[in-house]
Amino acid sequence: MENRMRKAVLILFFFIAAFWQLLFVGAASASQFGPLIHKKDSLYHRIFVYRSGPVATLRFGRQPRVQVQSQVNLNNLRQHMTEYSTLAFCGLLYEPEPERVLVLGLGGGVIPREMRYYFPACEIDVAEIDPDIPPIATEFFGFREDDMLRVHISDGRIFIKKQLRTDPVPKYDLVVLDAFNSDYIPFHLMTKEFLEEVKGVLADDGVVIANVFYTNRLFDAEFKTFLAVFGRCQVFVGDYSTNAMLAAPGPACPTLTVREAVDQAKRLQRKHRFAFNMQTVAKRLHPNAHPDSRAKVLTDDRAPVNWLRTQKTRK
Repeated sequence: MENRMRKAVLILFFFIAAFWQLLFVGAASASQFGPLIHKKDSLYHRIFVYRSGPVATLRFGRQPRVQVQSQVNLNNLRQHMTEYSTLAFCGLLYEPEPERVLVLGLGGGVIPREMRYYFPACEIDVAEIDPDIPPIATEFFGFREDDMLRVHISDGRIFIKKQLRTDPVPKYDLVVLDAFNSDYIPFHLMTKEFLEEVKGVLADDGVVIANVFYTNRLFDAEFKTFLAVFGRCQVFVGDYSTNAMLAAPGPACPTLTVREAVDQAKRLQRKHRFAFNMQTVAKRLHPNAHPDSRAKVLTDDRAPVNWLRTQKTRK
């Protein structure tokens, strides 16, 4: 009897502790991002939208380790609230006048929306797997579709496979890989086989940009996989975040020095008057970066992404 009582007390203590932990996490989220104004359990995500004054925040999950998927100042849509969304514009340093852009992953729609704003004649396709995301981006984050900016409800890899089967195959000047779940990039959008398919829709003078994190050993594997497919890959490293952009230029696209990147940034800034500093983006280029030699190429049958993400980089 005494053992049963002790066990019951321990179980009760566990549930009380779990309750207070959940309450604390929810309060921390509310205090950091403002009150929760919308939530939805979709087929792919636990979606949470917070609002603090004019700033809306999108997260997939509520745990502290979960990254912010998107953040928008609704009083100033030109303001970039996250470092990765400005780093994504590094693709323009390789192809300064894109006519066709493909973005995998919508989130709050910041990247395609801003590309649409600065390049009004550009055709932009967005592949988003979750049909619940576009209405949320529209209602809460100032995103709008039009004839030049179209969202396709599709897994990004399936969308590219379908593009490869069309005649002629559409070629994109800029491909932005920004598809995330609550933890990281889905593994089937990181492998050598997938990147070979991306290469098939990339213009010869185009560039592929991938939003990644650089503080773990998965980054080295991703970097090495890009090199295996494209032959060249450069890295733009975040200054105050753990985000980095892998930039893989097509065969007719240049490899950049920092000086060349800054000079191109100056020209772009004068022409388009970006609300952010394009030269700052250019200066985040690390031209001598290379992956750990022990890293392995990610393939469809070998992509230990969850394990690699827990291993800090050995550099």
